[in-house]
Amino acid sequence: MFRKVLFPTDFSEGSERAAKRFEKTNEVPVGEVILLHVIDEGTLEDLMNGYSLLYEDEELELEEVKKKLEDKIMKKLQAKVEDVKKAFKAERVKPLVRFGFPWEEIVKVAEEEDVSLIILPTHGKLGFSKELIGSTAMRVLKKTYRPVLLIKPKCMCGDEE
Repeated sequence: MFRKVLFPTDFSEGSERAAKRFEKTNEVPVGEVILLHVIDEGTLEDLMNGYSLLYEDEELELEEVKKKLEDKIMKKLQAKVEDVKKAFKAERVKPLVRFGFPWEEIVKVAEEEDVSLIILPTHGKLGFSKELIGSTAMRVLKKTYRPVLLIKPKCMCGDEE
């Protein structure tokens, strides 16, 4: 039994397919799944850039935007809880939202939650490119001491799923 698994999601098709592939191949139950979504600080800064002239208190506005994003993402994660329980044969699912750079937050949460496994799709929102592995997955592999299971969202061997 996997005691605790970290499954970061960016809500991309790659992430969905990775969960389905794990469901098809895994026969071991999971005690708890930490279902994580990281709101990229860089993207948030880009979003807010140029709009600060519209508000009297830029910091207050940023906090309000962050709170609304966090609430919206948490609802999306909670809507996935039952599917994740089924896919991972899990007893519990803990949805979690963080702000930061995705690879850094994945590594931090893995340590804080003392996970026994991190499951990552090889490619997320940016999709497939000529690279064999996405930049977030590569950085997590380099920075964590936890076991990582990389799942190709789509088999490149002609076996369509």
